[in-house]
Amino acid sequence: MNSLFLEFYNKEKKKLEEKIKEFNNNLKEDNQIINNNLDSFKKLNSNGKLIRGILIELGYYLLSNDTKYAMDLALAYEVFQTSILVHDDIIDQDDIRRDVKTIHSVNKDNYKIINDKNIINHLSNSIALCMGDYGLFTANKIITESYINDDNLGKILTCYNDIVLKTIKGEILDVVLPYDSKYKGIEIDTLKDSIMNIYKLKTAYYTIIGPLILGLTLKGATTKQKEDIELFGEKVGIAFQIQDDILGIFNDNIGKITGSDIKEYKQTLMYYYIQTTKYKDEFNKIYGTDDLSDENITRIKELLIKSKSYEYAHNTMNNLYDESLDLLNNISWIDTNKKELLRGFVEFLRNRNK
Repeated sequence: MNSLFLEFYNKEKKKLEEKIKEFNNNLKEDNQIINNNLDSFKKLNSNGKLIRGILIELGYYLLSNDTKYAMDLALAYEVFQTSILVHDDIIDQDDIRRDVKTIHSVNKDNYKIINDKNIINHLSNSIALCMGDYGLFTANKIITESYINDDNLGKILTCYNDIVLKTIKGEILDVVLPYDSKYKGIEIDTLKDSIMNIYKLKTAYYTIIGPLILGLTLKGATTKQKEDIELFGEKVGIAFQIQDDILGIFNDNIGKITGSDIKEYKQTLMYYYIQTTKYKDEFNKIYGTDDLSDENITRIKELLIKSKSYEYAHNTMNNLYDESLDLLNNISWIDTNKKELLRGFVEFLRNRNK
């Protein structure tokens, strides 16, 4: 493991955690109903890996010798992330996020006195939707207030809004694709292209490219510098999502309900590959059902391994990580020590287990 990146990550994570703690402590409203829901939001806005916020600091650091000025932008992005995950939890119907109850789940408990499940679900989802919106616009407010006198504010907001829109477009496609695949049928080649497009929009830009380029933009990077990082980040981001899909089925320690990807009929590179094999019929009888018994989850894992779908996804992931390092080697404007930080970041992701 690259000790240089881990040193940078741990140091910046500690500073960003303090920044988020201060933000959470000051996040209050006069209305008690709103405050109660802000308490749930603040719990979700804590204890994350903070990798996206730290990547903003790293992007800024690539052209600087300090990260302090990028801290408010990192905070805003982490608030944005929490907000969009609140929406994501409604879509996925997940009751647990980061080992705490999601906002809609908390409100289901708060309003269980209502003797109508449809009303409870509608009310709890509506509240969570509003809280997600609250966080999204709070993130925007942090950026504008923190950098109101910065000449690059227009570029920062343009970049930030572009990331948000790409993330939302990726989410729309991610929501629709399972239904189109299950009920309409999709050609295999088209399916793979659709999955890779979702990986690029929903993960590569949101998790890797966007944060790094936001940091670079804050420091006044050139178009060429941002283009170089975009190419690097796309490889890393897609590899990261493939790895996330693998861990979503083969690792129980990811902070979500075990087997939720199976229940959601999530379209992944492993799903695509098994559709080209003789195991697809048995797999399709289990994948996407509500029955998340240990027996079914175990059989899904067995089929993905037997069909070499797991191997295909794992090899694709590693190839993309390797290609990102090749691209990094050819970027001349990043000095040696900072290239080592980015190499360490790739290694950090490749070796994660949650």
